[in-house]
Amino acid sequence: MDNLKEYINKNLESFNDQELPEGHQERFEARLADAYSATSGKNPVIRHSIWWSVGIAAALAAIFFIGRPDTNEPTQIIESNKDWFAGIGNDQFEICNAYYGKVAEFYETMLKTDPEGEMENAIDMVIDETIPLIDQLPEEMEPEARAAVLKEYYSNLLDGLDRIKNIK
Repeated sequence: MDNLKEYINKNLESFNDQELPEGHQERFEARLADAYSATSGKNPVIRHSIWWSVGIAAALAAIFFIGRPDTNEPTQIIESNKDWFAGIGNDQFEICNAYYGKVAEFYETMLKTDPEGEMENAIDMVIDETIPLIDQLPEEMEPEARAAVLKEYYSNLLDGLDRIKNIK
């Protein structure tokens, strides 16, 4: 894959030897205007981001309030001291593989203790990623910084799964 990318970068001029069809600018602007008006004047990317943020907020709220007693006592949030990625360096692929492996372990453990599958929706709400975080991080970001963001984000999700697992 790297060889293909390198070949394309070295020979970029040979790929860009054709002119765009006449009227392409007008057709593009018309399609953009149609997409903009179809979303009631709202930018579709922003609208999608808002719903994604609402989904994350709902998942976090579910983590903190599932199993809360009916008393007026405040819910105690337990800080996790687990290092979910101990021994894993800054390789982003290894971080993601470790995360998915730990999620699979949670599924296996939790579904054994919950044969009716009542917890499955809660698990899915926590781990569901429409677009994986690794694909959302900017390429310009240093690999160590990308790794740190992935570890923190996935650690928080694993902490949430751990809390759900410990609900009695």
